[in-house]
Formats: sequence, structure tokens, C-alpha cells
Amino acid sequence: MKGMILAAGYGERLRPETDTRPKPLFPIGQTNMIRNAIGYLARHGITEIAINLHHLGHMIKEELSNHLPPSLKIHFIEEKVIMGTGGGIKGAEPYLNGSDFVVINSDVLVNLDLHAVIEFHREKNALATLVVRQNPAPEKIGVLEAAGDGKLIRFLTARAPGHSSQHAPLMFTGIHLFRHDFFQCIPGGRPVNISTEVYAPLVSAGAELYTYRYDGYWADIGTPETYRAASEDVQQGRFTPYGI
Repeated sequence: MKGMILAAGYGERLRPETDTRPKPLFPIGQTNMIRNAIGYLARHGITEIAINLHHLGHMIKEELSNHLPPSLKIHFIEEKVIMGTGGGIKGAEPYLNGSDFVVINSDVLVNLDLHAVIEFHREKNALATLVVRQNPAPEKIGVLEAAGDGKLIRFLTARAPGHSSQHAPLMFTGIHLFRHDFFQCIPGGRPVNISTEVYAPLVSAGAELYTYRYDGYWADIGTPETYRAASEDVQQGRFTPYGI
């Protein structure tokens, strides 16, 4: 299993702070978000990691040029234009091809047992497995739904054939696992919105997409409010960053 960290975004909702520092370098406890993400993957045995870069990517490369364990193999993918989640994943194909892989957002804090998700993903032989949690605000956050066996039957407005809307609304956590052949589902050579251009059509076609329900600690730092809340969680001992 290999890994990818999405780190190319502008961090629009955190401006003006992200005008001079990319979101992956925001401090969290005694480390920063990108080192937390790398540490999280490494803790679960994933030591070959692709990282896509665009906005202030040179700062992320410089930060990670020192003090990484020699066991880690990092591939930087510099996007001349921002490629979106789908395009970013497609750009990592030369480094991740031939292996199942996990993709995580650099702005997420989580204590998820990734080994358990990998086992679930492989047991289902899923094309993709999305880690989900209860959706606290379905009127604001895109809704996902899953059948009893975890199969993804609704992604935003797309529904799997033969399923009605009778399930609790879920939300995506920013962590997904992919079978090695998932790259074939993503158009190449251009920006790709994975939600509308990849996941939605796959759900409508009844593809083998699954969800893994996680109810433990989860936070993102996408807004000033959520960043402050996550930082307070660290200060109060509710979450310990992985770091590396």
C-alpha cells in the first residue's frame, strides 16, 4: 500500500494567512499539518508517499528537505495549474501505479485505524473505499449514503441503481483508498473534479464503491474557526499530532 497527500490547494477560506504560508505548513501542536499527515501514514506502514504541490509548493518542499527518516520515500508532483483532486491523483499515477493506495487531505486530523480500513477495502475488493462519518449538517455538507454492507449508494445527487433514500446521511472525511486500477477511471491531462466527474458517474453505474464508517476524532483546518478549534483540541490533549 502506497500513499498520497493532497497539498496543492490555495486554502481560500484561510486567507489572508495562506497568501504567505500554505495550509499544509500551518502549525499544529509542536509540528505542522504536512508532517502530521506524513507521520500518520508512516505510523500505519506507508513509507512511499506522493505529494502534489501548487500554491507555495516550494515552501513545502523546503520544509520537507530536512529531518525525514531515511525509510521514507517522498515523490513531489508540481502542478503548473491546479488539477483538482481527481487530476492530482491522476498525476501521481507514475509513482502509485501497480499498488493499492490511500489518499488523504493534508488539512485533516484523525485517529482512524488505517490498518482496519485497508483490511476492509481488500476484503470487499473495492474499486474505492471512502472513509465517512455522521453528517451533522446535511443541508450544508454534501450527503453520502451507504447500504448495510457499506456499499456507497448515494454520492451527492447521484444514486446507485435500485436504491432509495432511506439511509442516514453521511459525510466524507477526506480519506479514501483505491484499488490499483482506479487510475483508469480518471481522465488524464487536465483538471478533474473527482466528485462530479468520477465518483458520481461511478455510483450511478453501480460500481464497487464502499464506505467505511468512522466515529472517532476528526477535524479539518479549512476555516479560521475549525483551525482554532483543532489547535485547542491539541492543547487540551484531545488529539495528539503524529508529526515526523
